[in-house]
Amino acid sequence: MALSLLIANTVHAAPMCAPNPATTSVSLEQLTTAFAGNCPQETVGEVITCKDALPFINAAIKKYGLKTRGQRAAYIANMAYEGAYLKYNHNLVNHSQGTRSIMPAVSLRRFVDANKSVQTFWPGFPNNVDDNTIVDVLINHHADFEPGAWWTVAGPGCAKVASSLGGSQESFVAWETACINGGADTIPQRAAIYNTVYAAIQ
Repeated sequence: MALSLLIANTVHAAPMCAPNPATTSVSLEQLTTAFAGNCPQETVGEVITCKDALPFINAAIKKYGLKTRGQRAAYIANMAYEGAYLKYNHNLVNHSQGTRSIMPAVSLRRFVDANKSVQTFWPGFPNNVDDNTIVDVLINHHADFEPGAWWTVAGPGCAKVASSLGGSQESFVAWETACINGGADTIPQRAAIYNTVYAAIQ
């Protein structure tokens, strides 16, 4: 997701623009490296290639304010772990659990309740929202990359630990435990993915 800031120098002095904030986008090269050979080769069914997913990933990062390298790495790593590197948009057993971060319906409902931009997907919101079909509505509106990005920094118990995410194992474990709580037995694998992603992106 890294964009380069190019400053053109001419013989005549040009007015200097205010410096841009640190870029938060991920490049295709960085995402491919972060996925360590696990990028899908074809977009078909629920599977999406890294190239096709990248615009949605970057849009979600920007929309939900994942400002630090650690926050972006946590979002991408959790998505890689939960969705098997962009292969799934639904839990294989429980259809109501899904989007790219494979979130349960109760968490998807919390995301929808907190974000007016997606509430428009349900005319008459909140009266006609069915928790069993939230996942499909989000997917059908191409918002399946958004819940995981929002949850990374704004889900219950996430904000404080997300602000401390960095290159240390301790910062990731603190975030995983307080924010995701995927189970102690999954932490080593999740942490390994996070470390790979963190090293790959800027």
